[in-house]
Amino acid sequence: MNLNDMTQQEFDELLAEVKENTPNLFQFIEDFVDKKVTHEEVSVYLSMTSGQQQNYIDNYQAR
Repeated sequence: MNLNDMTQQEFDELLAEVKENTPNLFQFIEDFVDKKVTHEEVSVYLSMTSGQQQNYIDNYQAR
């Protein structure tokens, strides 16, 4: 899946699926877009192991 090749409808459907299946991940993304999560926080998140990322998202709370 390449985000650059997606139509707007495909992107919207993907976000709706993320929101339904993993609401905490959706909230993290939304908070980043709304500038409530910094680039540095995203960098730290991306440097985590997959298990650490899962734990982080499972415990994420909206800002």
